[in-house]
Amino acid sequence: MPEKRFSTADIIEAAFNVIRKQGWDKCTARAIAQNLGASTMPIYSGLKSMKNLQDEIAKRASDVLITYQTKKWSGFGFLELGVGYVMFAQEEKELFRMMYYKEPGQADDRERQKKYRGYVFDVLMDRLEHEEIMTGLSTGQRKEVLNKMWVFSHGLAMLINNSVIDPMTEQEISHFLMDTGGLIITGERARSPEKKKRRHNDEFTR
Repeated sequence: MPEKRFSTADIIEAAFNVIRKQGWDKCTARAIAQNLGASTMPIYSGLKSMKNLQDEIAKRASDVLITYQTKKWSGFGFLELGVGYVMFAQEEKELFRMMYYKEPGQADDRERQKKYRGYVFDVLMDRLEHEEIMTGLSTGQRKEVLNKMWVFSHGLAMLINNSVIDPMTEQEISHFLMDTGGLIITGERARSPEKKKRRHNDEFTR
């Protein structure tokens, strides 16, 4: 009796489940086959390439991250991005590690990580355009705010993901990020061309 064939979507789903529970380094053809209840033969025949699988998994993990970052956690739209990022690292430990870690001996995956980090940023930039707190900031300034908040949130996310500090509630994370976010936005406003121009005029007329 011929073995059941699986679609690429089935294989991607199984691979995603393996990575989510066990990590990227455990995502082998054998592990995927076990998740599907099959032998490895239909896995090899159903996959176009391992690179294609990696891209599909990275895209799917990025979409999960976006879901976290656009969820209502704190009641403050701008803070949701940072809170969601940290909660993703806390609750989806293996997906976070796949996206942002490089284990010893692991192939350099910076290009793929950069590609999907850009994909996530583009989605979140659209969200920031409608945030009242961002009123008056240019697209470049909003991007700078997002980058700086990512750097700070990433540090906190790494500490929690590695169990260096204890897990935090969304309220605790929100309070932790609130002051930092306010300072970053205040700094960007102070650097805006209009603000600099007004400051120069004030100094000139003294």
